[in-house]
Amino acid sequence: MSLVVVRALGLVTVQDGGRAGYMHEGLAPGGALVRSALVAANRAASNDDFAPAIEVLGRLTVRAEAATAIATDRISRRMLEGELVIESEPQRATYLALRGGVSAPMILGSASTHVAAQLGQPLAPGQRVVSAGAAVRVAKAPAPQRGGAIRVLPGPDAYAFSPDALAALVSAPYRMSPTSDRVGTRLVGPIIARSSAPDRSRPTVKGAVEVPRDGQPIVLGPEHPTTGGYPIVGVIASTDLDRFFAMRIGGEIVFEVGHVATSRARS
Repeated sequence: MSLVVVRALGLVTVQDGGRAGYMHEGLAPGGALVRSALVAANRAASNDDFAPAIEVLGRLTVRAEAATAIATDRISRRMLEGELVIESEPQRATYLALRGGVSAPMILGSASTHVAAQLGQPLAPGQRVVSAGAAVRVAKAPAPQRGGAIRVLPGPDAYAFSPDALAALVSAPYRMSPTSDRVGTRLVGPIIARSSAPDRSRPTVKGAVEVPRDGQPIVLGPEHPTTGGYPIVGVIASTDLDRFFAMRIGGEIVFEVGHVATSRARS
């Protein structure tokens, strides 16, 4: 089973669950921008949850070279030889899975294209995408992600902000800037006031909300730098990351302050 890329607009790459364990060497895990959507597409194609699939941040047109079983996070179907399929959705990321997974080189234990680290290349017109032929499995699709405010936990750099920094973050909606990418999502909205404290380098994670000098937040994505100098006002709750990164470019985002769950020691 194979497809040929006819047209690829925006960023179209092969992604899986990413490559954990290399942060100490300066390599972020990468992997799918919206992990739950990748899982949904793979389950619809009867693949393992994090089998390599095509991540579409833009628009993709493919042609089947032979009868090919494909799926997205919404549907599964069989393409006929010569048939064209166009993937373009209002949400930010769409995943196109082939039954058996997409065949791609494994680098450091992952087939994910990591653009920032120059591991792999985006898909281009004329390129063939072939099924890896992995064993099929059957699993229920994950529950759909619900809407609502995105929870953010207080960050480690309170010294670098005015006392009302978190209040400003949740005071009004932000919009996703079109300059956003897999490294970071730039937001346009209320200004987060910083103090006169100098920038300090510290480790970073996916979902960290950095604030440069202009006061407009940047939410770090899967290809984030492993260390950064901008102070971190907050970190998006891990259970809300997919809902955040699934928002379309130009979409409106509302934050709310979350709380870290704690347990009391029994006497």
